[in-house]
Amino acid sequence: MRSTFSYFRGSLAFSVAVLAAVAWYGFDSGGAERAGAFLLTTLVLAVLETSVSFDNAVVNAGILKVMNHRWRQIFMTVGIAVAVFGMRILFPLLIVATAGGVSMTEAFLVATEQPQRYQQIMHDSHLMIMGFGATFLLMVVIEYFVQHEKDEHWLPGIEPLLAKLGSVENAQSLVTILLVAMVAAWVPAGQKLAFISSCFWGYVVFMVLHMFKQLFGGMDIKTAAARNGLIGFVYLEVLDASFSMDGVIAAFAITSDFWLIAGGLGIGAMFVRSLTLYLVERDVIGQFKYLEVSAFWAIAALVGIMFAAALHVELGEVVTGLISVAIIGLGVLTSLPSRQRR
Repeated sequence: MRSTFSYFRGSLAFSVAVLAAVAWYGFDSGGAERAGAFLLTTLVLAVLETSVSFDNAVVNAGILKVMNHRWRQIFMTVGIAVAVFGMRILFPLLIVATAGGVSMTEAFLVATEQPQRYQQIMHDSHLMIMGFGATFLLMVVIEYFVQHEKDEHWLPGIEPLLAKLGSVENAQSLVTILLVAMVAAWVPAGQKLAFISSCFWGYVVFMVLHMFKQLFGGMDIKTAAARNGLIGFVYLEVLDASFSMDGVIAAFAITSDFWLIAGGLGIGAMFVRSLTLYLVERDVIGQFKYLEVSAFWAIAALVGIMFAAALHVELGEVVTGLISVAIIGLGVLTSLPSRQRR
């Protein structure tokens, strides 16, 4: 059996390389004191990204576990490139290019040479990003809980009721539309259309994946991922993108430096991937019966936080991370009695 350290060796090597580059970047622009400040900022971003995305790792592991070895390897190689470079570097530039009506080259110049303007554009796009990400994740959560055949529950007062909804036709869409409408009612009049449009596209992306899942894999995502690794891979990448949206925006509360944000969030993304593989190969989810369901409740909490952020109620990355870790921690603790009986 592989040692625990071996799962995180690549992430640690990547972290050392990124932190060395950050130190040089800081030293070159302001000496040792600036280098130290840059290193601290990058480490804070990395820790926050990892803690906030812990539930992402658990959910990823549940799906990756049923995928074959080839697709696991693709997820750990190509998937990492998409997560680190696609979502943490290209995605913010794409937002700037779209919002500012400029080319990707000009967007890169804005991000690296005009940090205040870059921060303002990202802030102005906050509502739409939160609407898209929250709606997609909401669909993910509802799909998990509204399964009428689900007979084992962590929260007996709520989950059985949600499971019964699974026998209602289009329950998932109806619940999503109802919740989005409730949030939209509190959005200022001048921003309602933008918010609803972004929620609509989050819904559409999920339903497109759902369509392909049923055409090529099966009725639920785990069955689809087991039968068709590509469906599972795309689903995991979109899921990661939805999680990372909150982190990309929240990072601006700490710094507006494009390279520090990319470096810190990139390190966090690498550790989430390593943690996912560790959970799969050590069968951690199988050992803790409530770990997966608690992760979905943590995602539900994140959805609430993202919708709150769309209404300009900011809880911050630290609080978000603590909430996620606390919910999953409860899942682990409540799983211990059944684990001891094994």
